[in-house]
Amino acid sequence: MANETEKKPRSRKKRGMAEAGVAAVKSKRVTGKGGGMTEESVDLVFGINAGIIWDLLSLKGPMPARELAKSAALRIDDVHGALGWLGREGKINVNKKGRSRIYSLRP
Repeated sequence: MANETEKKPRSRKKRGMAEAGVAAVKSKRVTGKGGGMTEESVDLVFGINAGIIWDLLSLKGPMPARELAKSAALRIDDVHGALGWLGREGKINVNKKGRSRIYSLRP
């Protein structure tokens, strides 16, 4: 019997570009000894998530992390990891608007 909290998969038509990217990440995950993720797979996941976030910011423009998470179908922690990756590479700007932080791509 399937877990009642499991979501039914969406059709490919309804999936956005970012959500399709998330499916690609899940299919490429690698486990190391003891079932944990290896350093290479951690880099892969963060790198792919960063690419998804970069694509969204490129297509839709500046937005807060929660909106990025919703649009990309990623957990907020994964979005923050991706934003950290992009920030470390100097690819994003962060501006405060009230209590929110708005993320955008650097020109």
